[in-house]
Amino acid sequence: MSNSTEPSAGAITDASALTFIAEGAANLLYRISDDQHSFYLLRLRKRQLSQPSTLDVYSFNSKHILPLFAPDMVASMQLVKLEPAVLEQLNKDLAGLESAGIRNPNRHGTVLDTDESYGILVENMTAESVHSDLPIVSSGREKIKGSSGVLSYVVRENRGKRLEVAVLEFKPKWLTQSKDAPSDWKYCRTCALRRYRAKDASVYSFCPLDLVSGNRQRVEKSVRALLPEQLVIKQGSILTVERLRRIVTEFILNSEVFKTLVHIQDKMDEYGVLNTSDSEDSMNFLIAMTVRDCTAFLRIVYTELDKDKTRDFEFSHAGKPYFTDRDSTYITVDSYYFAVSCRLADLDIKDGSGTKRAYWQSIEKDLNEGGWYTSDDALIEPCRK
Repeated sequence: MSNSTEPSAGAITDASALTFIAEGAANLLYRISDDQHSFYLLRLRKRQLSQPSTLDVYSFNSKHILPLFAPDMVASMQLVKLEPAVLEQLNKDLAGLESAGIRNPNRHGTVLDTDESYGILVENMTAESVHSDLPIVSSGREKIKGSSGVLSYVVRENRGKRLEVAVLEFKPKWLTQSKDAPSDWKYCRTCALRRYRAKDASVYSFCPLDLVSGNRQRVEKSVRALLPEQLVIKQGSILTVERLRRIVTEFILNSEVFKTLVHIQDKMDEYGVLNTSDSEDSMNFLIAMTVRDCTAFLRIVYTELDKDKTRDFEFSHAGKPYFTDRDSTYITVDSYYFAVSCRLADLDIKDGSGTKRAYWQSIEKDLNEGGWYTSDDALIEPCRK
């Protein structure tokens, strides 16, 4: 599917077709069960004074983000109209989720903005999004210790036919060094911040500079951190953790997606966090900060259907496409074919207010003045090679 956006994709009129699946600070995410929108997830904005409207987010993405990327690098977005009654019912449902102890207690009391007229349909990159009539025999979703990453997988099987889908979801973070780092830096901006916050300091979290180094050993090291041995996938699956590591390593080494992220981050932040101002190349700086906080979805698919295996699987079955795109990369590991696709999401405009800018600058000052870029660390190997 192209990364072009379209003005509108109909309307959501029935709240019963929506199933809550996740939420962040600013948005809630729903699965859609109607036929028209089943290849998408619905993202709805919470009521918050300082957050941009749905139309603002959509406009920013269309005008400033999509032109920077090649087609099929960014998860597609479409506006969809919302009936007011839908939002009112979903807010009632949220109260029910709180009462049932299902909703995160830290999110209690936040509700959808009933003044919104639109939601955003986002391309569904979950493991369940690959359509098939085969029954699910195994599935799982695991958070990756030491990072914000998540691995989800689905195994479908029936009468000798098999489909396995795994999705690695993670934030690439700062893929170039901060322009405010001292010349004798030892740690990249992301690893310096991890040291500063002392979160899971004994667990290696992937270094973004390793990830995009182009050096196989360094990329493999990052991928091992993203896909540790402790992850559990059903025994007997073709998509083992070790094979996933090899697939992801090969993809990152050869894909243009992460190279493009590196280029954008470097080009758009010309002066650094400490030297930027409200007027000086403000939009470019906000784009850089937006891209530094995006989420990458790597989807790996294996199937046993016929002699052509996965290569036939991107087409259709019963009139429904298995993939939302036809531009997968094919990687062979241990004589198995795997189809790999990658999409970037969470590219919402960052708050450009003086308050937010001051927050970013205060972090940068703390990293510099506290020696977090340059001091030795017995637990974390320096990023600079």
